[in-house]
Parts: sequence; C-alpha cells; structure tokens
Amino acid sequence: MRIQQPSIFGELLICIAVLGGSTTLRSEVLTLSEAIKMAEANNRAILVAAIEQTKARDEVDVARTYRWPVFSVTALGSQSLSRLGLTFDQGALGVYPSVGPIPGETTTLESPLKPAAIVYASIAQPLTQQHKIGLGIQLARVGVQAAEEQVRAKRQSTANEIRRLYYGILQVESSKKSLDTTIAFLTQLDREITQDTLQRVALRADSLDVKAQLAQAEYALLKLTNPLETQKQELNRLMGREPDRDFEVDPLAATDFTMPTLEEAYAKALEARPEARLANLQVRKAELERRIKNAERIPDVNLTVTSLATANLSNSLPRNLSFAGVQVSWDVHDWGRKRKQLDQKRLAERQASLELKEVQAKIMVDVANQYRRLLEARKELEVADLSQSASVELLRVARNRYNVREVLLSDVLKVQSHLADADHRRTQALLDLATAQADFEKALGEEP
Repeated sequence: MRIQQPSIFGELLICIAVLGGSTTLRSEVLTLSEAIKMAEANNRAILVAAIEQTKARDEVDVARTYRWPVFSVTALGSQSLSRLGLTFDQGALGVYPSVGPIPGETTTLESPLKPAAIVYASIAQPLTQQHKIGLGIQLARVGVQAAEEQVRAKRQSTANEIRRLYYGILQVESSKKSLDTTIAFLTQLDREITQDTLQRVALRADSLDVKAQLAQAEYALLKLTNPLETQKQELNRLMGREPDRDFEVDPLAATDFTMPTLEEAYAKALEARPEARLANLQVRKAELERRIKNAERIPDVNLTVTSLATANLSNSLPRNLSFAGVQVSWDVHDWGRKRKQLDQKRLAERQASLELKEVQAKIMVDVANQYRRLLEARKELEVADLSQSASVELLRVARNRYNVREVLLSDVLKVQSHLADADHRRTQALLDLATAQADFEKALGEEP
C-alpha cells in the first residue's frame, strides 16, 4: 500500500503567495537541486572523502605489483685494508711423477691494495605466494568499496544538511511575508483608528493597543533577519562557496513524495544505507584477513636467477658467477605464533558479523522512527490547515461586525493575533513536514 504525499513545497508556495506580495530579487535564485549538485562538486568534506577513495584505488595497483618478479641489485664499493690472498701448500694440487708437486713450493696469491667492488643482482618470481597476493588484492578492493561508501555517506549527510537549511530559509522567508502581511494590516488599521480617535469615534486606548501590536510585529520581523543570514552563510559553506555570497531560495524547487510501506522502507534502507554496506564490507575484510593469515603457513617458494660480479677483488677468484634455481623459505617452528594470530583473526571475523547485525537493527529502529515522525508531521499539517482556515473566516466575520459596530476593536485584534499564530503554526508545520521528509529520505539511504 502506498500513500501519496501532497507536494510539500507546493503548499509552501501557496502559503507564501497568500501571505505576501512580490519580492524584489537581490541576487541569483538558487534551487534546491542546484544547491545539492554544487555541494557534490565543491563541498570540502566530500572532496576529502573522494581523495581517500583515490588513495584506496592506488592501493589496489600497489597490491597487484607483488605478483611480478622482484628485481634487486646490491653493490658494495670498498678499499681493502689488508691483502686478500689464497695460499696453496706444496703439492696441494697434486704430485705427478713426471712433473713433481704442483705447486712446487708453498705459494700465496694476493690481491693488490686498491679499490674493489662487488655487485650482487637477482630476479625472484614468487610462486606459492600468488595465493596470498591475490587475497591481498581482494582486501585492497574492499578498501576501495569502503572508501566509496564513505563518499556516499558524506554526500547523503551533506544533502540532508542542505535540505534542512534550505527548508529553514524557506520557512523564515515565509514567516517574514506573514509578518509583512500582519504589519500591512496593522498599519492600515492604525491609520483608521487614529482617524477615528481624532473624530472621537474610537478610544485612545484602542489606538495605543494597535500601535503596540504593530511595534511588536515590526520587532519580530527584525529578529528574523539574523538567523536567516546565518542559515544562508552555512548553506554557502556546505556548497563550498564564500559564506557572504547572497542568493534567494526558490519555493518552486519541490517534488512530490511517494511514501513507501514500512516493510519496503526496511528493505530499501538495509540495502542502500552506507552504514549497512560498510558493515558488510567489514565482514568481508575480516574474512580476507583471516585467509591471508592462514596463507602465511604456506612456504615461500621463488624462482630465482642470481648473478655475482667482482672488480679488483682478487685475480685468483672468479669475477662472474651466475646461477638459477628455486629458493624456499619456511618458518618450520614459530612457537605457536601463527596459530594464535589466526585465532585472533577468527575472533575479529565473528566480531564483524555481530556488529553487522547490530547496525542492521539500528537502521530498522531509525527508519521506523523517521517513518512515524513523517506520519505525525503530515497530521500536524492537516490540523494547521484547518486552524488557519477557521482563523481566516473568524477574522473576516470580526471585521464585518466591527464595521457595523457590533464588536469592539480589541475583539478584532484578538482574532488577528489568533490568525497570525495560525499562520505561523501552518508555516512551521510545512517546515516540520519537509524536514521529516528529508530525514526519512536519509534514513532510506536515498542518493542525493
């Protein structure tokens, strides 16, 4: 079952049109959708989150490089402080009947005392580590997805803040127009009462009462200016603009809202909320970390090609050595360290699963709360509509009766005061409904 929500801003536009006349535009007219798009492009918190996302993508590229051969070169340049030599005893290489002992006498081969160099170069291609490297790449991709969800969360929270500020500015503008209408009415009434007082048709107390209400309305109008400017500066900050840049809001920036059932809202929020997605990614991350730790038990096997070259080291030693083979590295006994670390990763995986269920439960509570608030706000607007309609009719009747001197001026002023209160309550109800809708959309995980 779907409930068709009336156009919130359409109602607010009608309210503004009824309560006040035309407004002179001081600067650009900023729609709600334009404000949200501007924030997506320029909001500094979103840009910071986007940089983290780019860094996470780079981590994937870094993780991929571990699949390829490792090239390493080690060079040592030195000056020998003592002669390096080999001593061959007499006959060390054999004794032959026709030749005799080789060498014929004890001989020492020494290198000269001059600068020497040793260069060791190797190429190692990981073999058994490929499984662990693949898990590391998957873990890096989970980091990218988590960064993407952080960006989504920032975008959603920023869009919600913008909607709230935008609706607040609309409400203040509407309140200003309501006060303008009240001031215009009281000004006209003040002129009439002043004239009647001079003609001794009305009492001076009535004139003073009108003037007091007029001054009170003008003071209330003045008090609205400060919060309005603060809200506009805050909205500019969220859009990444200069805080003092002036603009006007557009009450036509509105769309109808179709309210889903509570069950549909649950399903959508659990699928779309960044918190739920991040919790799922934490479960996946914990699983991969456990598998990586388990893979550390596999011996490291590398296919290697190694070359050793010397210069000025010794004339009696080979100057170049090259060989290819398989290099195996394995910690045969680690005193149970890997087993304990693996147990820790299993506990972390279970912890992530429990946290996921807790996040899902909190999301359902939040969605249900925002759903009830939205229903309450709709009923509040319905009550405010009826109250305003009744106050308008009562003022019309009171004015007519005052014109024929059936009621006192104080009675008309009381009815006017009640109408002003009703106008304010309806405007506030419109704001509450708009804010409740924005919070409900955020609770559903709606994209801006």
